[in-house]
Amino acid sequence: MVTERKRKVRELDASFNRAQEQVSEEQLRKKRGLFRRLTALAVIVVTLSVVAFMTIHTQAQLIDEKMEERQALEAKLEALQLEQVYLEQEIENYNDLEYIAEIARRDYFLAKDGEILFKLPKLSTD
Repeated sequence: MVTERKRKVRELDASFNRAQEQVSEEQLRKKRGLFRRLTALAVIVVTLSVVAFMTIHTQAQLIDEKMEERQALEAKLEALQLEQVYLEQEIENYNDLEYIAEIARRDYFLAKDGEILFKLPKLSTD
């Protein structure tokens, strides 16, 4: 009861097989090319990112140094302005005859006519 059937399997043309192999090889080549391009693009992006980060970091350090230098210079400017105010006051004082007379009495022990100067010992605060 078992009947054997003969199967007829038709073989594909050799040209079709070669065409299919070429198509699969071309797809494989395209995938490899895509992978290479993506890898090259990733390397370029990473390199540019590192360079950008280093540039930003260097500029941030430079800005910090400049800010510290600015603060130091502003403090020096303030001190110089205070000194300028003091020196301008000294100029005004030295143009005043009464101030000059007071300095002459105090430092050089000069006296006006009829005036007697007494030099007192300094008191020690022990």
